[in-house]
Amino acid sequence: MAGNTAWKIELFVPSAAHDEFSDTLELFADVISLFPIEGTGETRISGYGSEAPDETALTAALADTARRLGTDVPTGDVVLLPDVDWVAENQASFAPVRAGRFYIHDSDHMDPPPAGTVPIRVDAATAFGTGHHGTTRGCLEALDRVIRSGVAAAPVLDLGCGTGILGIAAAKAMRARVIGSDIDPIAVAKARENVRVNGVSAFMRTYESRGLDAVMVRRHGPFGLVLANILARPLERLAPLIAAHRASGAPVILSGLLRTQEPQVIAAYRRAGLHLRARIHHDEWSTLICG
Repeated sequence: MAGNTAWKIELFVPSAAHDEFSDTLELFADVISLFPIEGTGETRISGYGSEAPDETALTAALADTARRLGTDVPTGDVVLLPDVDWVAENQASFAPVRAGRFYIHDSDHMDPPPAGTVPIRVDAATAFGTGHHGTTRGCLEALDRVIRSGVAAAPVLDLGCGTGILGIAAAKAMRARVIGSDIDPIAVAKARENVRVNGVSAFMRTYESRGLDAVMVRRHGPFGLVLANILARPLERLAPLIAAHRASGAPVILSGLLRTQEPQVIAAYRRAGLHLRARIHHDEWSTLICG
């Protein structure tokens, strides 16, 4: 949206309800970003669009969602962003993060990485995934664990890839073919840029796809490792498809869920024939390893 008038809608909602409020906000915005605020139990939801939202309809929709969930109605702040590149304006410099063997840094931190680590360069962007959130760290630690255990194999699927950080990590550590997919075209474009910057273009391809709907994603399976850092409800819905397109015995790493949402996600994957092997917790966030 650089150089064009844009509108931003911002909500703060309970993290346990961010799926439902995100679905509601999709009716009024072109792009949605979720930013869970660690240690608070809240998620900031930002929606961006090129047209002014109907604030009366927005208020009514949020009230209806809150009523169904039995929670307070969040206030939707609607802000005009005139002639601003809001990605650049909101971009921040993050300190490097280490998760397992992986060392995540941005372009402002280009010092030599610690010995024995796999460096991954990811700058802050609209697409989710810079290594700082507990779910991303949990996935990277889980990825390191399954690689070391020898159960991960090519090809790898990074489902809901965001910035592509997990797929890039797998490509660098395994030197294996990786397929990334995301429903958001902005995320896909950012992931492709990060693939190039990290020098893994020979290994990783990214596609726009709702889950596993796109033929160009499914045709690369069955997958020897599946990474899915999205949200609890989509994870549940995707369980049968993920099970159908993974190789026999392949590990599946799931995140984007709260600890309180573990039972429903684990149950969905058990029904699909996968069983919990391990879990990793960072604050209120959970990462599951199933197989």
